[in-house]
Amino acid sequence: MTIKWVGVFLLATCLMICEMRASVSCAQALAPVRIVAKVELVQLPVIIFDDKGVAVTSLKKNDFRLFDDGVEQRILHLERERVAVSFVILADVSSSMRSKIPFVQEAALSLLDSQEQQEQYSDEYSVLGIGTRSKRLVPFTSDQGDLERRLPLLLTPTNESTALFDGIWLGVKTAQRNAVNEHRAMIIITDGGDNHSRYNLAETKKFLEEADIPIFAVMAGPSFEFPSIFPAQEKKRTRFPTEKGPNSQFPKLPTVFGDDDYIGPAERRGPRNMKTITEATGGGVFTARDEEDLPRIVRTIGLAVRYRYVLAYQPIRDPSSKDSRQENVGDHSLHKIHLELYPREKFAGYSIPYYKRSYHSIE
Repeated sequence: MTIKWVGVFLLATCLMICEMRASVSCAQALAPVRIVAKVELVQLPVIIFDDKGVAVTSLKKNDFRLFDDGVEQRILHLERERVAVSFVILADVSSSMRSKIPFVQEAALSLLDSQEQQEQYSDEYSVLGIGTRSKRLVPFTSDQGDLERRLPLLLTPTNESTALFDGIWLGVKTAQRNAVNEHRAMIIITDGGDNHSRYNLAETKKFLEEADIPIFAVMAGPSFEFPSIFPAQEKKRTRFPTEKGPNSQFPKLPTVFGDDDYIGPAERRGPRNMKTITEATGGGVFTARDEEDLPRIVRTIGLAVRYRYVLAYQPIRDPSSKDSRQENVGDHSLHKIHLELYPREKFAGYSIPYYKRSYHSIE
């Protein structure tokens, strides 16, 4: 009896093993073939100013030429949209800005939108002050009435040094942690000097390249020239009458930062620092030749950020241009973008101060 049951047990075991092998073979035969496909769509927010400094609102898709790593791309979509924005206002209240504080207060308030637009889009604002230490004066709020009452009391001059880079770090982190809206932007009102930050320019630039928050700097102060490398040029007083016509909601803006527009206090590095920082984020630097022009410049930048173009394209790569970084799957590759208006003669004098010049992708 014992031998018989052992035989039965062995037979049953063999049958089970055969069935398991058959099941595995069947599963292998029916296993789907895994196909890996990558579809990459790049969306590029863009702001355009015409030769008078007015934000342009009527461009079409064929008015743009876009290059990715030197290869011209086909623009799939062009949208013109009004978006809700979380603004960080970074106001320099250090000793070098003491005489300009009234204009800084007015400039910060000029960013607020009309009540009708505010009810529809719910922009929000956070205000930081730059001194020896950067301070968060107002957390994000959409209560514009409260801001109008509090800002003149909060933005007061100090006798402190300027920790501008530290303020930028604090502003970006504030937006990343606390902003409600998907779209964010920082506007810095300053004379560009920094003499007290823990972070340096290189660290700040690297941090901002990954932050994905555009930064615009509005620089206030008397203009000056660098010695020898820039020839002296006659300066003309720039005024800002409101443009009439279909774009009347955009006041005129001064020329975008250029070699003859350097302004700032004793620290001659300031303007170049701001140019480096803002360009890393897709933003730009604007100069106010006259302090009373600060509010109109800030207002114009705020409107341009709210009403922006978004270009979308699927990158076409030139196989011969791939470098060693792109040969490894999963490696982060840096791609450079160049955008221009076409034909050039039609858009002479136009500028594209806000678009990101590069982006990282996973190859």
